[in-house]
Amino acid sequence: MFDYLPLAVRALKLNKVRSFLTMLGVIIGVSAVITLTSIVGGLEKTIRTQFESFGSNSLYLFPGEPGGGRGPGGTAVNKLSFDYTKIINNVPNVLDASAMVFTTGDAKYLNKSSTNVTINGIEDNLDEISGIGVVEGRTISKSDMAGSKLVAVIGQTVKKNLFDELSPIGKTITLKNKKFEVIGVTEKQGAVFGVDQDNEVNIPLNTARQRFQIDRPNFFFIKVDDPKNIDSAKRGIEKAIRKFLDKEDFSVVSQEQSLEFIGNILGVLATALGGIAAISLLVGGVGIMNIMFVSVTERTREIGLRKAVGANSKNILTQFLFEAVILSLLGGLMGVLVGIIFTTLLGNFIDTAISPLYVLLSFGVSAAIGIIFGVAPAIKASKMDPITALRYE
Repeated sequence: MFDYLPLAVRALKLNKVRSFLTMLGVIIGVSAVITLTSIVGGLEKTIRTQFESFGSNSLYLFPGEPGGGRGPGGTAVNKLSFDYTKIINNVPNVLDASAMVFTTGDAKYLNKSSTNVTINGIEDNLDEISGIGVVEGRTISKSDMAGSKLVAVIGQTVKKNLFDELSPIGKTITLKNKKFEVIGVTEKQGAVFGVDQDNEVNIPLNTARQRFQIDRPNFFFIKVDDPKNIDSAKRGIEKAIRKFLDKEDFSVVSQEQSLEFIGNILGVLATALGGIAAISLLVGGVGIMNIMFVSVTERTREIGLRKAVGANSKNILTQFLFEAVILSLLGGLMGVLVGIIFTTLLGNFIDTAISPLYVLLSFGVSAAIGIIFGVAPAIKASKMDPITALRYE
């Protein structure tokens, strides 16, 4: 079998440029598979890490329910109330609950700005519930909440954009034309779905409500005493809130449900991206088949000569099939290298995760493409009549 390898390599070397152009479709397809799956894998890893940092004993109360409680624009109608914090905290197995609001705007300091900043109105207990701490200064306190103080805890991106290497503690920034004193800086959180979680500013919930005229919480973050009690706490919260709202007006979601939902979205995304990459591989396969047909035609006399000196149809078929597979495998190998290099470069900007499974799968698929799309030209070559082939001009 390996006697055909030198013959196949020599044939490909005779037309280096054509061989490379033939492999290009496979290279693009394989590198696309590796790069795209690495991006999706990195995204999933980041999301899971962030959710897991909240703990498996977390619940979320959102307005609306899929398929119900929707406004004309298709968004959930928010009927939540800030009074629900006390109600939720009275539910058995609930450790703590925190209402949260958010709006967007620019953060400014002197002549510098951080655009499209998410401004979160939070309670003094959110850092304990969420597990997101500060690396400089302090968090929002009970006195900040009670006095509706104009203080802010900024994210890493906001700090970099406004202060570079300077300490922001004690400095005054502007949020939506309101002055706030910086009291802390949160630890780095990274990006999720392309949204920079560090381009955020946290201010006291009461301050956000008063200064930005916010009437309802966007959601509640709830901590349960033990992961084993998640289901019972979820049922208890639903029962308590149902006294004030219809079933379709709110949703209590566990971390597991959130991860499952996100996993489904990422699964659809991975399938769609995989389909795009598969088209590239298909185009590469068709390219290999067409070039192999051209090669068979160009080497008609060679085929006739080999048959005349004793080569049988099986020998000819194997030789041309070998050439197609080598073309495809080389394309696959180069595609893997390009994909890994490109993914590594992307890793400087976003989280990526190269999957060894997809690397092996891509390489295997490229070999299969060589076999599948190389069969027809190989069969054509093997069926040539030696006398007719030798007469070919």
